[in-house]
Amino acid sequence: MIAAVLLALLAAATAPSPERAEAQAAAAAQACASGQASGLRASVEALRLTAEFEPTVYVRAGRKGEVVEDEFVAARQAYRLHRSRLYRALGECLLTGGRPAEATRVLRRAELLDDQSDSRVPLARALLAAGQSDDVLRLVLAHAAGGLTADLGPLAEQAADAAGLASLQVELDRARLLALPAAQRPVLKDGPLAEPQRARLSTGAPFRWADAELTLAYVADATCATCSSDLEALARLAPREARVVVAADDPDRDEALRRILSLYQRRWPVVNGARLAQALGAAAPVLIVSARGGFLVALVSGRLGESLPPVLAVLAREDLREARPRSGWNRRPFERTGRPLPGLLPEGLAPAEVDPPPPAFEAARVAFAAGRFAEALAAFERLDDPAQAVLLPPEARLNRALCLVGLGRRDEARRLLLRIGDSRFQPEVDRALESPGK
Repeated sequence: MIAAVLLALLAAATAPSPERAEAQAAAAAQACASGQASGLRASVEALRLTAEFEPTVYVRAGRKGEVVEDEFVAARQAYRLHRSRLYRALGECLLTGGRPAEATRVLRRAELLDDQSDSRVPLARALLAAGQSDDVLRLVLAHAAGGLTADLGPLAEQAADAAGLASLQVELDRARLLALPAAQRPVLKDGPLAEPQRARLSTGAPFRWADAELTLAYVADATCATCSSDLEALARLAPREARVVVAADDPDRDEALRRILSLYQRRWPVVNGARLAQALGAAAPVLIVSARGGFLVALVSGRLGESLPPVLAVLAREDLREARPRSGWNRRPFERTGRPLPGLLPEGLAPAEVDPPPPAFEAARVAFAAGRFAEALAAFERLDDPAQAVLLPPEARLNRALCLVGLGRRDEARRLLLRIGDSRFQPEVDRALESPGK
C-alpha cells in the first residue's frame, strides 16, 4: 500500500503542469494567427504534454494520497476542461493553416469537453469554412436556450443563409419550445401557414395569417364546454401586440361560441368560412399560435392558463432582426437532426473521426479482427497524430490498449486505460478498465 501511494504521489509530482501546457497552447495559437508554421507543431506538443490523466494533479488527494470517488469525478471534469483549451488551440491552428476539415474534428472535441459558448464559436467558424452550414445551425440550436452571443450570432446568420432558411429566429423558437416540459410543450407545424380560402372575419375583412406577426386563433368545439375558462385565460395572457380571433370547429354550429362571446363581451373577430383546426390536423378545442408572420405554428391545448404562458415566454425573445422570409430562402425543409457520430465498432475499437476512414485505419482494423494484434498496435500508434485528427489521442490510446489485451499484456493495457480522461467514449473506457480482456 505504501509503495502504491508513493508511486501515485511521484506520478503527480513529475506530471507536466496543466498551466504550462495551456500557456504553450495559447502561445502556439498566437503564433499560428500571425502565420508562423511552428505554431502548429507547438500546439500538438502542448496537447501531448497532458495526454495522460493524473487525478491528483487536478484535485486535492486524500490523507493517504488516494482520490476518493467524488474528488475523482471533480478531477476528471477539471481535466476535461483543461484539455478542451488545448484542443481548441490546436483546432484554431489547423483552421488558420487552411485545414478546416481537421480543425472541425479537433474543435468538436473541444466543444464536447466544454460546451460553453466560447468553445462553440471556433467550431462554428471551422464548420463554415468546411462548407458544413447545416451543422453550424444544429450546433446553435442544440444550445438555443442560451441565445446568440455577439460572436456566434453573425456566424449563425451566415449559416442560415447558406442553408437557405426562411428564418433563423423561427428555428431558435422551435428548439426552445421543444425543450419545454412535456406537459407544456405545444405541437409544432412547419410554416409558413397556407392561407385559408374564402375565410373572412366577422368584421367583413378577409382573414390571412400573414397579416399579423402574432395571431392567437382559438378554435372551439361544438359544445364549447371549456370556452369560458379558455377565453378568460386568453384575455388575461394575450400580449398587447397579438391579434386574437376565434372560430368554431364546425362553422355551421357556432351558436355556443357566439353566446359565450356575447356573455363575456369579448369583441374578438370570428373567423367564418374556414375550418382552421382541421386544416392543421388538430382537434378542437385548440389555440393556434401563428408567430413570426405565420412561419412558426404552435398548437396549444389543455388548460390555457397553464400551457400558454411558457409558449408566449419563448416567443417574447427576439435574438436578431431579420426579414422573413430571409432573402436566400430555398423553400426546402431544414434537416434539423444530423447524423450522430458513430459509436464503437463491432470489434470494440474506437472508429476513425473521418468518414470514410482512411486506408491506414481500415488496415489496422482488419489486422485487429484477424488477431494480428502486434501489427494493429503499430498501425494505431502511427495514426496517433492529433494534427491529422484521424484518431484523437484518447481513442488512439483505447485502441492500443485493446491491442495490448490481445497480446496478453493486460497490465500495460490497464495503465493506458487508467490515464484516459478526455474520450468521447469515456463510459466505455471505464467499463474496459474494470475488466480488460473480457
